[in-house]
Amino acid sequence: MPKAPPAPPVPPEEEGESEERGRRRGVVTGVMVAAVALAATVLIVVPSALDDGGGSGTVTVTSAPPSQDLALATSPAVTASPTPTATPTSTPTPTPTPGDSVATVVASVGLGEQSGKSLKGHSKAVQSVAGITIGDRYTVVSGGQDGSLRLWDPVKHKFLHRLTGHRGEIYAVSTITIKGTPYAVTGGYDHTVRLWNLKKRTHRILGYHPIAVFAVAAGNVKGKPVAVTGDGDGMLRFWDLSKRRQIGSVRAHGKDVNWLAWGKIGDRVVAVSASEDESLRVWDVAKRKAYGKRYTGHTKPVFSVTLGEVDGRTVAISGGKDEKIRIWDPKTGKSIGKSLTGHKDNVYTLCLGTVDDAPVLVSGSTDGTIRAWDPVARKSVGESVKAHKGGVYTVAITEVDDKPVVVSGGKDRSIKIWNLETTFTGS
Repeated sequence: MPKAPPAPPVPPEEEGESEERGRRRGVVTGVMVAAVALAATVLIVVPSALDDGGGSGTVTVTSAPPSQDLALATSPAVTASPTPTATPTSTPTPTPTPGDSVATVVASVGLGEQSGKSLKGHSKAVQSVAGITIGDRYTVVSGGQDGSLRLWDPVKHKFLHRLTGHRGEIYAVSTITIKGTPYAVTGGYDHTVRLWNLKKRTHRILGYHPIAVFAVAAGNVKGKPVAVTGDGDGMLRFWDLSKRRQIGSVRAHGKDVNWLAWGKIGDRVVAVSASEDESLRVWDVAKRKAYGKRYTGHTKPVFSVTLGEVDGRTVAISGGKDEKIRIWDPKTGKSIGKSLTGHKDNVYTLCLGTVDDAPVLVSGSTDGTIRAWDPVARKSVGESVKAHKGGVYTVAITEVDDKPVVVSGGKDRSIKIWNLETTFTGS
Protein backbone atom coordinates (compact mmCIF):
# COMPACT_ATOMS: atom_id res chain seq x y z
CA MET A 1 0.00 0.00 0.00
CA PRO A 2 1.39 3.44 -0.80
CA LYS A 3 2.83 5.42 2.02
CA ALA A 4 0.32 7.86 3.42
CA PRO A 5 1.15 11.56 3.13
CA PRO A 6 1.69 13.41 6.41
CA ALA A 7 -1.50 14.72 7.93
CA PRO A 8 -1.70 18.42 7.05
CA PRO A 9 -3.00 20.89 9.63
CA VAL A 10 -5.70 21.82 7.07
CA PRO A 11 -4.45 25.29 6.15
CA PRO A 12 -6.80 27.91 4.67
CA GLU A 13 -5.84 26.95 1.12
CA GLU A 14 -3.73 24.06 -0.12
CA GLU A 15 -0.89 24.82 -2.49
CA GLY A 16 -1.93 24.16 -6.07
CA GLU A 17 -5.62 24.70 -5.46
CA SER A 18 -7.53 27.36 -7.33
CA GLU A 19 -9.07 30.40 -5.65
CA GLU A 20 -12.53 29.03 -6.40
CA ARG A 21 -11.66 25.68 -4.82
CA GLY A 22 -10.44 27.46 -1.73
CA ARG A 23 -13.95 28.90 -1.47
CA ARG A 24 -15.23 25.35 -1.03
CA ARG A 25 -13.71 25.49 2.41
CA GLY A 26 -14.23 29.21 2.92
CA VAL A 27 -16.95 31.31 1.33
CA VAL A 28 -18.28 28.46 -0.77
CA THR A 29 -15.95 26.88 1.61
CA GLY A 30 -16.30 24.83 -0.15
CA VAL A 31 -17.82 20.42 -4.58
CA MET A 32 -19.67 17.73 -6.26
CA VAL A 33 -19.87 13.79 -8.73
CA ALA A 34 -20.69 11.14 -9.28
CA ALA A 35 -22.63 11.14 -10.36
CA VAL A 36 -26.63 8.20 -10.88
CA ALA A 37 -24.74 7.65 -10.47
CA LEU A 38 -29.33 8.62 -9.45
CA ALA A 39 -27.43 8.34 -11.60
CA ALA A 40 -25.16 7.95 -13.33
CA THR A 41 -25.43 8.55 -12.15
CA VAL A 42 -25.76 9.36 -9.84
CA LEU A 43 -25.10 10.03 -8.84
CA ILE A 44 -25.18 11.18 -7.40
CA VAL A 45 -22.97 12.23 -7.50
CA VAL A 46 -20.65 14.04 -6.58
CA PRO A 47 -20.42 11.99 -9.61
CA SER A 48 -23.55 10.34 -9.79
CA ALA A 49 -24.14 6.63 -9.45
CA LEU A 50 -27.21 4.54 -8.82
CA ASP A 51 -26.94 1.78 -6.39
CA ASP A 52 -26.36 -0.92 -9.01
CA GLY A 53 -23.63 1.22 -10.53
CA GLY A 54 -24.41 0.38 -14.11
CA GLY A 55 -26.47 1.60 -17.01
CA SER A 56 -27.23 5.06 -18.31
CA GLY A 57 -26.92 8.34 -16.52
CA THR A 58 -30.62 9.20 -16.67
CA VAL A 59 -32.64 8.79 -13.50
CA THR A 60 -36.09 7.42 -14.20
CA VAL A 61 -38.81 7.94 -11.59
CA THR A 62 -42.45 7.02 -11.91
CA SER A 63 -44.82 8.56 -9.42
CA ALA A 64 -47.02 5.46 -9.33
CA PRO A 65 -46.12 2.11 -7.69
CA PRO A 66 -44.21 -0.12 -7.91
CA SER A 67 -41.54 1.85 -6.06
CA GLN A 68 -38.01 1.79 -7.40
CA ASP A 69 -34.78 1.75 -5.46
CA LEU A 70 -32.86 4.59 -7.04
CA ALA A 71 -29.55 6.00 -5.95
CA LEU A 72 -28.96 9.72 -6.00
CA ALA A 73 -27.02 11.35 -8.68
CA THR A 74 -24.10 12.59 -6.80
CA SER A 75 -21.86 15.30 -7.42
CA PRO A 76 -19.05 15.43 -7.79
CA ALA A 77 -19.46 11.88 -8.09
CA VAL A 78 -21.73 11.95 -9.12
CA THR A 79 -23.36 11.33 -10.09
CA ALA A 80 -25.39 7.92 -12.03
CA SER A 81 -26.44 4.79 -13.67
CA PRO A 82 -29.96 3.85 -12.85
CA THR A 83 -31.18 0.67 -11.26
CA PRO A 84 -33.35 -1.01 -13.91
CA THR A 85 -36.76 0.55 -13.57
CA ALA A 86 -40.15 -0.96 -14.12
CA THR A 87 -41.92 0.13 -17.25
CA PRO A 88 -44.96 2.19 -16.26
CA THR A 89 -48.23 0.78 -17.41
CA SER A 90 -50.41 2.97 -19.56
CA THR A 91 -53.93 2.90 -20.87
CA PRO A 92 -54.11 2.19 -24.61
CA THR A 93 -54.90 5.27 -26.65
CA PRO A 94 -58.06 4.77 -28.76
CA THR A 95 -57.52 4.96 -32.50
CA PRO A 96 -59.14 8.17 -33.73
CA THR A 97 -61.75 7.94 -36.44
CA PRO A 98 -61.53 10.22 -39.51
CA GLY A 99 -62.48 13.76 -38.58
CA ASP A 100 -61.57 13.34 -34.90
CA SER A 101 -59.05 15.79 -33.50
CA VAL A 102 -56.20 14.29 -31.48
CA ALA A 103 -55.10 16.26 -28.41
CA THR A 104 -51.40 16.53 -27.71
CA VAL A 105 -50.63 16.22 -24.01
CA VAL A 106 -47.34 17.65 -22.81
CA ALA A 107 -45.95 16.90 -19.36
CA SER A 108 -43.61 19.24 -17.52
CA VAL A 109 -41.96 18.63 -14.16
CA GLY A 110 -41.35 21.41 -11.66
CA LEU A 111 -40.30 21.91 -8.06
CA GLY A 112 -42.90 21.77 -5.34
CA GLU A 113 -42.79 22.38 -1.59
CA GLN A 114 -40.16 21.06 0.77
CA SER A 115 -41.06 17.59 2.03
CA GLY A 116 -40.76 17.32 5.79
CA LYS A 117 -38.10 18.83 7.96
CA SER A 118 -34.50 19.53 6.98
CA LEU A 119 -31.89 16.91 7.85
CA LYS A 120 -29.32 18.46 10.17
CA GLY A 121 -26.18 17.10 11.77
CA HIS A 122 -23.19 18.14 9.67
CA SER A 123 -21.19 20.86 11.43
CA LYS A 124 -19.99 22.33 8.11
CA ALA A 125 -21.27 22.55 4.53
CA VAL A 126 -22.76 19.49 2.81
CA GLN A 127 -20.70 18.86 -0.34
CA SER A 128 -22.21 15.74 -1.87
CA VAL A 129 -25.17 13.36 -1.54
CA ALA A 130 -25.79 9.92 -2.97
CA GLY A 131 -28.32 7.18 -2.30
CA ILE A 132 -28.36 3.42 -1.94
CA THR A 133 -30.40 0.61 -0.41
CA ILE A 134 -28.89 -0.83 2.77
CA GLY A 135 -30.74 -3.95 3.84
CA ASP A 136 -34.38 -3.11 3.15
CA ARG A 137 -33.98 0.61 3.76
CA TYR A 138 -33.32 3.23 1.07
CA THR A 139 -30.66 5.52 2.52
CA VAL A 140 -29.24 8.93 1.69
CA VAL A 141 -25.47 9.18 2.11
CA SER A 142 -23.93 12.63 2.58
CA GLY A 143 -20.36 13.88 2.69
CA GLY A 144 -19.47 17.14 4.37
CA GLN A 145 -16.72 19.63 4.92
CA ASP A 146 -16.66 18.43 8.54
CA GLY A 147 -14.95 15.26 7.26
CA SER A 148 -17.85 12.96 8.13
CA LEU A 149 -19.97 10.62 6.06
CA ARG A 150 -23.55 10.48 7.35
CA LEU A 151 -26.42 8.07 6.67
CA TRP A 152 -30.06 9.23 6.70
CA ASP A 153 -33.52 7.73 6.42
CA PRO A 154 -35.26 10.08 3.93
CA VAL A 155 -38.72 8.64 4.63
CA LYS A 156 -38.65 9.28 8.36
CA HIS A 157 -36.30 12.28 8.00
CA LYS A 158 -34.06 10.60 10.53
CA PHE A 159 -30.29 10.52 11.13
CA LEU A 160 -28.90 6.97 11.22
CA HIS A 161 -25.10 6.85 11.49
CA ARG A 162 -21.95 8.98 11.35
CA LEU A 163 -18.80 7.51 9.77
CA THR A 164 -15.36 9.07 10.10
CA GLY A 165 -11.92 8.53 8.61
CA HIS A 166 -11.06 11.43 6.32
CA ARG A 167 -8.77 14.11 7.75
CA GLY A 168 -10.42 17.20 6.39
CA GLU A 169 -13.26 17.86 3.97
CA ILE A 170 -15.08 15.16 2.01
CA TYR A 171 -15.67 16.65 -1.44
CA ALA A 172 -17.27 13.75 -3.31
CA VAL A 173 -19.41 10.67 -2.65
CA SER A 174 -20.58 7.97 -5.07
CA THR A 175 -22.47 4.79 -4.19
CA ILE A 176 -22.38 1.32 -5.72
CA THR A 177 -23.57 -2.19 -4.82
CA ILE A 178 -20.90 -4.89 -5.14
CA LYS A 179 -22.03 -8.51 -4.90
CA GLY A 180 -25.08 -7.47 -2.92
CA THR A 181 -23.19 -5.26 -0.48
CA PRO A 182 -23.70 -1.48 -0.46
CA TYR A 183 -20.56 0.66 -0.71
CA ALA A 184 -19.62 4.33 -0.97
CA VAL A 185 -16.51 5.71 -2.62
CA THR A 186 -15.29 9.07 -1.30
CA GLY A 187 -12.56 11.59 -2.04
CA GLY A 188 -11.37 14.51 -0.01
CA TYR A 189 -8.93 17.16 1.09
CA ASP A 190 -6.56 14.60 2.63
CA HIS A 191 -5.67 13.28 -0.87
CA THR A 192 -7.25 9.88 -0.16
CA VAL A 193 -9.77 7.74 -2.01
CA ARG A 194 -11.71 5.58 0.43
CA LEU A 195 -14.09 2.63 0.05
CA TRP A 196 -16.81 2.28 2.70
CA ASN A 197 -18.79 -0.88 3.45
CA LEU A 198 -22.09 0.76 4.39
CA LYS A 199 -23.57 -2.41 5.84
CA LYS A 200 -20.72 -3.01 8.29
CA ARG A 201 -19.88 0.72 8.50
CA THR A 202 -16.17 0.08 7.98
CA HIS A 203 -13.75 1.46 5.41
CA ARG A 204 -10.32 1.18 3.85
CA ILE A 205 -8.07 3.52 1.90
CA LEU A 206 -7.92 2.54 -1.77
CA GLY A 207 -5.03 4.90 -2.52
CA TYR A 208 -3.83 8.46 -2.85
CA HIS A 209 -3.70 11.42 -5.17
CA PRO A 210 -0.86 13.95 -4.75
CA ILE A 211 -3.43 16.67 -4.06
CA ALA A 212 -7.06 16.98 -2.92
CA VAL A 213 -9.65 14.72 -4.58
CA PHE A 214 -12.62 16.76 -5.80
CA ALA A 215 -14.65 14.32 -7.91
CA VAL A 216 -15.74 10.67 -7.77
CA ALA A 217 -17.92 8.49 -10.00
CA ALA A 218 -18.52 4.74 -9.76
CA GLY A 219 -20.30 2.06 -11.77
CA ASN A 220 -19.96 -1.26 -13.53
CA VAL A 221 -17.81 -1.92 -16.59
CA LYS A 222 -18.39 -5.31 -18.18
CA GLY A 223 -19.75 -6.54 -14.88
CA LYS A 224 -16.83 -5.27 -12.81
CA PRO A 225 -17.15 -2.42 -10.29
CA VAL A 226 -14.92 0.53 -11.16
CA ALA A 227 -14.44 4.03 -9.77
CA VAL A 228 -12.95 7.14 -11.36
CA THR A 229 -11.55 9.99 -9.26
CA GLY A 230 -10.40 13.47 -10.24
CA ASP A 231 -8.09 15.89 -8.44
CA GLY A 232 -6.79 19.44 -8.21
CA ASP A 233 -3.98 18.76 -10.68
CA GLY A 234 -6.36 17.73 -13.48
CA MET A 235 -5.56 14.02 -13.13
CA LEU A 236 -7.99 11.10 -13.27
CA ARG A 237 -7.29 7.81 -11.55
CA PHE A 238 -9.14 4.55 -12.19
CA TRP A 239 -9.82 1.96 -9.48
CA ASP A 240 -10.81 -1.72 -9.53
CA LEU A 241 -13.19 -1.88 -6.58
CA SER A 242 -13.20 -5.69 -6.40
CA LYS A 243 -9.42 -5.95 -6.16
CA ARG A 244 -9.18 -2.69 -4.19
CA ARG A 245 -6.39 -1.25 -6.33
CA GLN A 246 -5.59 1.47 -8.86
CA ILE A 247 -5.62 0.32 -12.47
CA GLY A 248 -4.62 3.44 -14.37
CA SER A 249 -4.34 7.22 -14.51
CA VAL A 250 -4.52 9.91 -17.18
CA ARG A 251 -3.91 13.63 -17.49
CA ALA A 252 -7.44 14.89 -18.12
CA HIS A 253 -7.22 18.67 -17.77
CA GLY A 254 -4.74 21.45 -17.16
CA LYS A 255 -6.55 22.51 -14.00
CA ASP A 256 -8.88 21.07 -11.31
CA VAL A 257 -11.33 18.32 -12.17
CA ASN A 258 -14.44 19.76 -10.53
CA TRP A 259 -17.05 17.13 -11.36
CA LEU A 260 -17.47 13.65 -12.80
CA ALA A 261 -20.62 12.10 -14.27
CA TRP A 262 -21.03 8.39 -15.06
CA GLY A 263 -23.16 6.98 -17.86
CA LYS A 264 -23.32 5.38 -21.28
CA ILE A 265 -22.98 6.54 -24.86
CA GLY A 266 -24.41 3.68 -26.86
CA ASP A 267 -22.84 0.55 -25.35
CA ARG A 268 -19.77 2.43 -24.19
CA VAL A 269 -19.44 3.15 -20.45
CA VAL A 270 -18.08 6.64 -19.99
CA ALA A 271 -17.21 9.24 -17.39
CA VAL A 272 -17.49 12.93 -18.24
CA SER A 273 -15.16 15.37 -16.52
CA ALA A 274 -15.83 19.07 -15.93
CA SER A 275 -12.87 21.32 -15.24
CA GLU A 276 -11.57 24.62 -14.00
CA ASP A 277 -9.94 24.96 -17.45
CA GLU A 278 -13.41 25.80 -18.89
CA SER A 279 -13.76 22.50 -20.77
CA LEU A 280 -15.32 19.04 -20.53
CA ARG A 281 -14.01 15.70 -21.74
CA VAL A 282 -15.53 12.23 -22.19
CA TRP A 283 -13.56 9.16 -21.11
CA ASP A 284 -13.98 5.54 -22.18
CA VAL A 285 -13.75 3.90 -18.77
CA ALA A 286 -12.87 0.41 -20.07
CA LYS A 287 -9.98 1.72 -22.19
CA ARG A 288 -9.12 4.58 -19.82
CA LYS A 289 -8.76 6.87 -22.82
CA ALA A 290 -10.41 10.04 -24.09
CA TYR A 291 -13.46 9.54 -26.29
CA GLY A 292 -14.10 12.28 -28.85
CA LYS A 293 -13.05 15.90 -28.70
CA ARG A 294 -12.79 18.32 -25.81
CA TYR A 295 -16.01 20.29 -25.24
CA THR A 296 -15.43 24.03 -25.27
CA GLY A 297 -17.92 26.87 -25.04
CA HIS A 298 -18.10 27.89 -21.41
CA THR A 299 -16.27 31.17 -20.80
CA LYS A 300 -15.42 30.43 -17.17
CA PRO A 301 -14.63 27.28 -15.12
CA VAL A 302 -17.07 24.38 -15.45
CA PHE A 303 -18.23 23.01 -12.12
CA SER A 304 -21.02 20.55 -12.90
CA VAL A 305 -21.99 17.93 -15.45
CA THR A 306 -24.66 15.26 -15.82
CA LEU A 307 -25.24 12.65 -18.52
CA GLY A 308 -28.45 11.02 -19.70
CA GLU A 309 -31.15 10.80 -22.36
CA VAL A 310 -33.28 13.67 -23.63
CA ASP A 311 -35.81 13.32 -26.43
CA GLY A 312 -34.44 9.95 -27.49
CA ARG A 313 -30.74 10.78 -27.58
CA THR A 314 -27.87 10.82 -25.12
CA VAL A 315 -26.71 14.26 -24.04
CA ALA A 316 -24.24 15.76 -21.61
CA ILE A 317 -25.34 18.86 -19.71
CA SER A 318 -22.90 21.20 -17.97
CA GLY A 319 -22.92 24.32 -15.83
CA GLY A 320 -20.34 26.69 -14.41
CA LYS A 321 -19.18 30.07 -13.24
CA ASP A 322 -20.46 31.79 -16.39
CA GLU A 323 -23.94 31.16 -14.92
CA LYS A 324 -24.96 29.16 -17.99
CA ILE A 325 -26.15 25.62 -18.59
CA ARG A 326 -25.14 24.02 -21.89
CA ILE A 327 -26.44 20.87 -23.57
CA TRP A 328 -23.95 18.85 -25.64
CA ASP A 329 -24.14 16.16 -28.30
CA PRO A 330 -21.49 13.57 -27.26
CA LYS A 331 -21.16 12.34 -30.85
CA THR A 332 -20.03 15.71 -32.17
CA GLY A 333 -18.80 17.42 -29.02
CA LYS A 334 -20.84 20.46 -29.98
CA SER A 335 -23.34 22.46 -27.97
CA ILE A 336 -27.00 21.94 -28.91
CA GLY A 337 -29.18 25.04 -29.12
CA LYS A 338 -29.03 28.03 -26.85
CA SER A 339 -27.71 28.04 -23.29
CA LEU A 340 -30.11 27.95 -20.34
CA THR A 341 -29.85 31.02 -18.15
CA GLY A 342 -31.46 32.16 -14.92
CA HIS A 343 -29.01 31.55 -12.09
CA LYS A 344 -27.16 34.59 -10.75
CA ASP A 345 -23.98 32.77 -9.75
CA ASN A 346 -21.99 29.57 -10.32
CA VAL A 347 -24.11 26.61 -11.54
CA TYR A 348 -22.45 24.25 -9.08
CA THR A 349 -24.51 21.07 -9.41
CA LEU A 350 -26.82 19.36 -11.93
CA CYS A 351 -28.95 16.23 -12.14
CA LEU A 352 -30.92 14.89 -15.11
CA GLY A 353 -33.88 12.55 -14.67
CA THR A 354 -37.20 11.36 -16.04
CA VAL A 355 -40.43 11.69 -14.04
CA ASP A 356 -43.74 10.37 -15.44
CA ASP A 357 -42.03 9.94 -18.83
CA ALA A 358 -41.09 13.65 -18.86
CA PRO A 359 -37.42 14.67 -18.75
CA VAL A 360 -36.40 17.07 -16.01
CA LEU A 361 -33.12 18.82 -15.28
CA VAL A 362 -32.48 20.19 -11.80
CA SER A 363 -29.73 22.71 -11.12
CA GLY A 364 -28.28 24.16 -7.94
CA SER A 365 -26.22 27.32 -7.65
CA THR A 366 -24.06 29.25 -5.24
CA ASP A 367 -26.81 31.89 -5.50
CA GLY A 368 -28.65 29.64 -3.04
CA THR A 369 -31.39 28.48 -5.41
CA ILE A 370 -32.43 25.31 -7.18
CA ARG A 371 -34.30 25.34 -10.49
CA ALA A 372 -36.17 22.83 -12.62
CA TRP A 373 -35.81 22.88 -16.42
CA ASP A 374 -37.47 21.23 -19.39
CA PRO A 375 -34.38 20.12 -21.36
CA VAL A 376 -36.43 19.46 -24.51
CA ALA A 377 -38.06 22.89 -24.66
CA ARG A 378 -34.90 24.43 -23.13
CA LYS A 379 -36.80 26.55 -20.64
CA SER A 380 -37.25 26.79 -16.90
CA VAL A 381 -40.32 25.23 -15.28
CA GLY A 382 -41.88 27.30 -12.53
CA GLU A 383 -40.03 29.62 -10.21
CA SER A 384 -36.63 29.09 -8.66
CA VAL A 385 -36.63 27.90 -5.05
CA LYS A 386 -34.46 29.50 -2.39
CA ALA A 387 -33.03 26.31 -0.99
CA HIS A 388 -29.84 26.89 1.01
CA LYS A 389 -28.44 30.04 2.54
CA GLY A 390 -24.98 30.71 1.15
CA GLY A 391 -25.15 28.27 -1.75
CA VAL A 392 -26.37 24.91 -3.08
CA TYR A 393 -23.54 22.39 -3.53
CA THR A 394 -25.37 19.20 -4.49
CA VAL A 395 -28.72 18.07 -5.96
CA ALA A 396 -30.05 14.64 -6.86
CA ILE A 397 -33.31 13.27 -8.22
CA THR A 398 -34.66 10.15 -6.58
CA GLU A 399 -37.83 8.55 -5.19
CA VAL A 400 -38.81 8.63 -1.53
CA ASP A 401 -41.89 6.84 -0.25
CA ASP A 402 -43.04 6.21 -3.85
CA LYS A 403 -42.83 9.92 -4.73
CA PRO A 404 -40.32 11.67 -7.01
CA VAL A 405 -38.20 14.18 -5.12
CA VAL A 406 -35.04 16.27 -5.26
CA VAL A 407 -32.49 15.97 -2.47
CA SER A 408 -30.27 19.02 -1.98
CA GLY A 409 -27.41 20.03 0.29
CA GLY A 410 -25.46 23.21 0.78
CA LYS A 411 -23.40 25.67 2.72
CA ASP A 412 -25.99 26.01 5.50
CA ARG A 413 -25.03 22.45 6.64
CA SER A 414 -28.49 21.03 5.92
CA ILE A 415 -30.02 18.47 3.56
CA LYS A 416 -33.50 19.14 2.22
CA ILE A 417 -36.00 17.08 0.26
CA TRP A 418 -38.25 18.78 -2.32
CA ASN A 419 -41.32 17.39 -4.05
CA LEU A 420 -41.36 17.17 -7.84
CA GLU A 421 -44.74 17.92 -9.41
CA THR A 422 -45.88 17.00 -12.91
CA THR A 423 -48.36 19.16 -14.78
CA PHE A 424 -50.05 18.20 -18.02
CA THR A 425 -51.16 20.60 -20.73
CA GLY A 426 -53.04 19.73 -23.89
CA SER A 427 -53.76 21.32 -27.23
